[in-house]
Amino acid sequence: MMLNALAQSSERRCSPREPANISCTVSWSGLYEFALIRNMSIYGAQLEGFDFPPAGTAITIVVDRVEICASIIWADGERCGVLLEHGVDPAAFIREHAIRPLGQAAPEVGTVVKMDVLPN
Repeated sequence: MMLNALAQSSERRCSPREPANISCTVSWSGLYEFALIRNMSIYGAQLEGFDFPPAGTAITIVVDRVEICASIIWADGERCGVLLEHGVDPAAFIREHAIRPLGQAAPEVGTVVKMDVLPN
């Protein structure tokens, strides 16, 4: 009975995914395309944005000036899953590279109370 429960489970991840919306560039074989990182875990990510090359293709994901080497493990049209070459702390990566981490409010808008004109 335990064997059947395991066989019916399609979840194979060892670590949780963090939702993301991070712009990146994906390069492979001298080509590149723009994409979005939609979620990340310590060893993987889901990308979205163009017709990805087939599973097994080695790619480089570039965010800001950070390069992450990965391999495509599945591709389905404009989405794919990748296995990262090295572990990445997903929460820290998203916090550092997202415009605003998901689930956090935007900072309060400030008010200008005094403006001095500088002499020429």
